[in-house]
Amino acid sequence: MKYLSYSCGYIIDIRKIDNDTTFITIGKDINNIYSYLTLVVSPKTLILDPECNEISIEGLNLRDTILAYHSNAMTKSIPPQTKAYIIEVK
Repeated sequence: MKYLSYSCGYIIDIRKIDNDTTFITIGKDINNIYSYLTLVVSPKTLILDPECNEISIEGLNLRDTILAYHSNAMTKSIPPQTKAYIIEVK
């Protein structure tokens, strides 16, 4: 995909920044910060449960396994941050 990437991992942290923005940090290895990715979630982000029903961000829990479709553009911070378009709970 030219404009989109995907990442899979466990939810490590969920932080509400303001009314419209939430940061969800995912990682493949909970003990390795270099495997982490922070997803910037907005009201436009589509969040789906395992049966592909749309859910709210409150339906996500720590340690859930998710597949996230996100922007290719990301910060150079550790962990990198990127805009999330679709989040699927697996």
